[in-house]
Amino acid sequence: MSKQINHISNQSVLIAPLDWGMGHTTRCYSIVRDLLINDNTVVFAGDEKQRGWMKREFPTIQTVHLEGYQITLDSRKNTYVQLLSQFQKMKRAIRSEKKWVKNYCQENKVDLIISDNRYGFHHEKIKSIILTHQLNLQIPFGGALVNRKLKNWLEKFDQVWVPDFADHQLTGLLSKRNLDIPIDFIGPLNRFPAYPIEKNHDYLVILSGPEPERSHFLNRMMEKAKVSDLDWAFVGVELNEYPSFINPSTNELAELMAKSETIISRAGYTTLMELTQLKKKAILYPTKGQYEQEYLSGRLYEGVEFKIL
Repeated sequence: MSKQINHISNQSVLIAPLDWGMGHTTRCYSIVRDLLINDNTVVFAGDEKQRGWMKREFPTIQTVHLEGYQITLDSRKNTYVQLLSQFQKMKRAIRSEKKWVKNYCQENKVDLIISDNRYGFHHEKIKSIILTHQLNLQIPFGGALVNRKLKNWLEKFDQVWVPDFADHQLTGLLSKRNLDIPIDFIGPLNRFPAYPIEKNHDYLVILSGPEPERSHFLNRMMEKAKVSDLDWAFVGVELNEYPSFINPSTNELAELMAKSETIISRAGYTTLMELTQLKKKAILYPTKGQYEQEYLSGRLYEGVEFKIL
């Protein structure tokens, strides 16, 4: 438990993660767990899929519906064009969630707000923390303009929690940024215990990220599995041809990862935090056009054998 979370007790905490894949939701697991251990009341806000996942992990937790940003990405198309075309959708989502928070806090007791990369999920009269490692986006074009806007969004909060070590060991330049609000490094988040279990699978493919890119990645991996003599298993989909686990719990996925020789996945930050903590061998496929993944996967992670494809 980080010292930042350890100091929070007997409070009513409202928490909501971004809906870009499930990584933001799953990395909130350890935050919610530690808040509950400290006798806080936690209310989780998200869409139906996010709420269902969190409710299964913590059956007694209260959940409320909050629409996501619903951003899509297709690596076969120009990333800038796709994101620019959806920028207005993102701005509307930020305005909408800001209004949602205001209305919710008028009707309910809230002592603390935690947002995982949702830039409008804050309140001017209630301490609001944003959980993010994206303080200084590493993008090839327009970085100064984009990061100036990002700084404006971040400084609407009272504090930033960066899920990394203070020496930026995992995030590198992504978390090196001066802001006019406190930045606290709370350490990498990992929801998985280590399981010393005999290997059952050579490769475990973990699907993640937004559609349609998620389905493209599945199709690509299935093509590789069909011409392979090794044992493959898939997480996040239901298949007839291979062992598959559409929605495993945290403990189930921890056991699956322990049983697998190599993890194959995208290079999202939540995945990288978990793999480095578990010291799992991995093959990473950065999503084309997701510059954060390309940057992160190019860094060296001590104790983990990564192959970048």
